[in-house]
Amino acid sequence: MDYPISVPSAGLVNGKFVDEDPLAGSPGSLIPASWGNGVTQEILGVVQAAGMTPSETSNTQLLTALRSAQLYQTRAPFDVSRSVATTEFVQRSLGNYAGARSVTAATQLTVADVGWTIGIGGNSPYTVSLPDIKTVPNGGTFSLHCRSNAVVTIACTGTAQITPQGAYLTSIIMNSGESATIVNESGIWAVHGTASLKYAAAFAGQSGFSGYQKHPSGNIDQWGTGISNAAGDIYVSFPISFPNAFCSIVAMHSGGDGAMVILNGSPAGKQGCQLKIRSFNGGVSAGWTVIYHAKGY
Repeated sequence: MDYPISVPSAGLVNGKFVDEDPLAGSPGSLIPASWGNGVTQEILGVVQAAGMTPSETSNTQLLTALRSAQLYQTRAPFDVSRSVATTEFVQRSLGNYAGARSVTAATQLTVADVGWTIGIGGNSPYTVSLPDIKTVPNGGTFSLHCRSNAVVTIACTGTAQITPQGAYLTSIIMNSGESATIVNESGIWAVHGTASLKYAAAFAGQSGFSGYQKHPSGNIDQWGTGISNAAGDIYVSFPISFPNAFCSIVAMHSGGDGAMVILNGSPAGKQGCQLKIRSFNGGVSAGWTVIYHAKGY
């Protein structure tokens, strides 16, 4: 749309309309029908696009149309078109969640849950299933926070895999207090947050009467039990080999009387060591149990 510059009879001055000046004897500009119709049609186009019926008696329809939801619809998440962004779309895109809800029983998430933060509660174990990853846009995110009193399983649907800390699995476990941000990264469910830490190599461990725990510093704790032979010697094999060196061990006798347990230093190594156990009066016997806690790195 422009001024009717190409119409000589319009009487524009410097390209714009002017009023009649009777004192100076200069006529005012004329508005050609084509120009008036064009301006009107431009305005009507906006009003009608907003789903409104043009009215001769209203002078506010253009402003109402420009503020209408019909013209400014919030685009879907991950829309990358050149459509106008509403404040709702911007608010969501700045990192705020699209919504929040809670689950307390077995639940199948869908693409409608993308961008939501989901609280996981309840008192019994159950499974929360992720949607088919093919239905979720690349970069689609679910934010989970577990406050359940029982273990909750987060499972894949279909052939997709979930990868906390680089491990490729079909499901992960969430315990109370843990959080997980699960993202579609080019067809793989990537997991960020505290729920992924237990799957990290730096935090690897094994629970039980015999086990180990790795620490991010590189230090490793190991524990277990050993049984003495007739000479009072106990050959301990650690659950895993220390990568670099065995440092120390603390051991105690499991029994009803006093006993002394010492480390025989010469055979100590990355994979195990030899302990000796003696009763309070220096006696030895087979079948005495020793509980140990070893450190290394």
